[in-house]
Amino acid sequence: MMQNYLRNLSTGPLIGGLLLLAVLIFPAGAQAADSIGAVNAVVEYAYGRPPGADRKPIYLDDAVFAQEVVETISQGALHILFRDDTDLRLGSATTVTLDKFVYNAETNAGELVASMSRGVFRFITGKIQKQGVSLRTPTSHIGIRGTDFTVVVAEDGATQVAVAEGAVVVTPVNGGAAATVTAGQGATVGAAGNSVQVSQAAAAPEDPGLGDPDDSDSSGDVGGGGGGH
Repeated sequence: MMQNYLRNLSTGPLIGGLLLLAVLIFPAGAQAADSIGAVNAVVEYAYGRPPGADRKPIYLDDAVFAQEVVETISQGALHILFRDDTDLRLGSATTVTLDKFVYNAETNAGELVASMSRGVFRFITGKIQKQGVSLRTPTSHIGIRGTDFTVVVAEDGATQVAVAEGAVVVTPVNGGAAATVTAGQGATVGAAGNSVQVSQAAAAPEDPGLGDPDDSDSSGDVGGGGGGH
């Protein structure tokens, strides 16, 4: 019995120390592994709601996670840089769900899925293979081909796309043929989500939150960001 007592006395502190070390290390490691990117700029206020968590303000350099819902206020903006350098920029009063991001940096293979429920955003592709990218609105699915483009989603779900570089393929969710939209062109999917109308000239919406941080008139707010009230 005395031997058992001495054995427990000598090993107890060691086990306790290891358990404490595990508690301190593994949650941080798990969180870092789950991160799909980080906030690159904030104008005014922006919010995030990670899976299983409450809505909270988000700030410059904060991590973002798969299945997180991110949003901006009116006249606000939020820029997110994914781990493959894909640049997603939310403009005023915009809500996007970061559904999925899987990326292999050695092969650039992976999958990026995001759903936009309202507002305006700009998408600039990174290193991930383009066939793995799928962007969704209430009325359309958008595939990319090496691209810089802007999307506007109205309250009724109607979707407008303006392509600055590259090309996208827009598919209405309720039937109808897909359409390829190239640089300088635009596309519209109505609230019914059953057809795509391509226009030969399209200008991106005038939302300063979609530009580069140095181009914003409120450069003192971009990148620092108030986060949220």
